[in-house]
Amino acid sequence: MAVPPPSFRFYKPHKRLQPYLSAYFFADYASGRASEVPTYPEWGHIRIALGGKWQIGIGRTVAKSPGCEAVISGPTSRRTTIRIEPPASAVAIGISPLGWQCLIGRSAAELADRLQPLASVFPGHTEPLRRALLDADDDRAGCAALDAFFQSLETQGTQASPVLLRAQKVMVDPAVTTTEQFAAALGCSSRQLSRLTLELFGFSPKLLLRRQRFLRTLMALYEHPGKPWHELVDGAYYDHPHFIRDFRRFMGMSPTQFQERSLPHFKQVAQARTRELGVSHALLAAVMSPVK
Repeated sequence: MAVPPPSFRFYKPHKRLQPYLSAYFFADYASGRASEVPTYPEWGHIRIALGGKWQIGIGRTVAKSPGCEAVISGPTSRRTTIRIEPPASAVAIGISPLGWQCLIGRSAAELADRLQPLASVFPGHTEPLRRALLDADDDRAGCAALDAFFQSLETQGTQASPVLLRAQKVMVDPAVTTTEQFAAALGCSSRQLSRLTLELFGFSPKLLLRRQRFLRTLMALYEHPGKPWHELVDGAYYDHPHFIRDFRRFMGMSPTQFQERSLPHFKQVAQARTRELGVSHALLAAVMSPVK
């Protein structure tokens, strides 16, 4: 008997929340063998298990995550690997840098490349949210519960700093390839830029630009799966070995291994996102959530 494929559904948050949250992502694995699902470097994420066995790790190893029923991670510069033992279901929420500042209200560096129980950030609110998701009759009710939760945080959050909005535009500009260019575009010193990017984005300016350069190339790999990877390398790379070193740094595998092992799963998720949100590729939220 054929094993049914996993079910992936994406939904837009309430309009007021869309500058802060990239999407609500519901996943169900009805049956099949235990598997590991890697993700590319992301912005902040909340993941709430609603059934089954889940393990989450950042980097090369997957260990039992703290408070595995609901966890939060800051921006990542390494792959996140999720080990799933069906039947299992969960919901994930992507948090933009703006959302991290206004809804989470902590320095992004605090949880960069780290997992933490969601209850440590929202004590007293995490279990009621998870219970509301478990009690929801369908995805629509689940989205309503998430909207209510995040809208309550919005009323308590801080105002977005204008410098964040400027910095993220500069950060994703392919023409900006050095920290000197980054600092000049913002009109600040290198030391000021370092403090700024750690606070807002979780990483040093150099690592942040390196991460964006890598994600642009990863996006190209997804959008052109039939092309050899060495034809899709971002122009900011000196040569192919330079790119391969970055790929291993961020994903813990070679580009060829990624295409063989991980691209099919990414394609499945991307198709669901395109179908339900009209977004052309799955990596949009990883590169930068839209700010409206």
